[in-house]
Amino acid sequence: MPTTREPADIPAWPVYDLTVHDDGRVLSSGPLISTSGHSTRAAAVHTVADVAARLGRPVRARATEPDGTVWHLTISPDGEVGEIPGDGPRAAVPRKRHAKRAAKAAATDPAAAASESSGAGSRARMGPGARTDSLSQVVESLSQVTDHLEAGRVDQATSLVAQLDEQAASALGVSHPDALRIREVRARVTALAGDPVGGVRLYRDVAERWYYQGDGEQAEAVAGRAEALWRQITDPEQALSAGDAVIRMRNQIPGSAGDALTAAVAHQARLMEAHTARSAPNTPHAPHAPSAHDANGPGTREPSVAKSPALPRPRPVLTWERPAVQARPMG
Repeated sequence: MPTTREPADIPAWPVYDLTVHDDGRVLSSGPLISTSGHSTRAAAVHTVADVAARLGRPVRARATEPDGTVWHLTISPDGEVGEIPGDGPRAAVPRKRHAKRAAKAAATDPAAAASESSGAGSRARMGPGARTDSLSQVVESLSQVTDHLEAGRVDQATSLVAQLDEQAASALGVSHPDALRIREVRARVTALAGDPVGGVRLYRDVAERWYYQGDGEQAEAVAGRAEALWRQITDPEQALSAGDAVIRMRNQIPGSAGDALTAAVAHQARLMEAHTARSAPNTPHAPHAPSAHDANGPGTREPSVAKSPALPRPRPVLTWERPAVQARPMG
């Protein structure tokens, strides 16, 4: 028996159509896949499950039986099929009856029949499917981003993924789960293009939006990617700049018992100490004791040189928003 899933658990996009024919063959269509026929239902489900695996979550599907009955399903990355309560099954108008009615209309008034057919097509294009088709084109273009990266065309990949991010945010909303996943791809591409600070900030934006939506697991996963990228930055100025974004993020997503926030604060403090040490002037060394072989002769002493006072050890000054955990002061 199929697993029952709540509609809120599965995003509304994408939706795949599985059309069962009288001979048992199944036609599958939808975003990220080519329209193709399958000899069994299991083969069609497997095709959609592959896309679900790429997205990392279950997806929706509409299965239409030969008699017109429609089932609203979910398909998981492992191929598990579930049902969405309240959405199915729903009986549709049998295709043969619809065909007879269309044939009769064409016989009596061909012009009216053509107009009705055209109008129905227009309504279909302007309905909810139009938005899905538009977004499917956006997501399909992500494969082009991968192609650009593999070919070394980093600039083209960066430009394209930025455009896709903006289109997805416009079509779905800036905090929609699918828009956030596209923005996460943009964060990775931005870092590969030589802007790790920009990549960290994009990751931070995605992590915080997941957090605001109450998805702590997704928020922590993306926050971990932001922090991992931050720790790979070798340029001191860039590392400090990215650290500000990570500290802000970790104050809202502090990790288990605040451990992630404490570790981030400690790493930022070490970066600041190292940066200050490199910027400090060199302290002159005290002269060595004179010997009998000095140029001034035995018994002479060179004028004493006052030692410069030791510079106080700098303490990091960290600024962030709404600290969630009181971190221990770093000495």
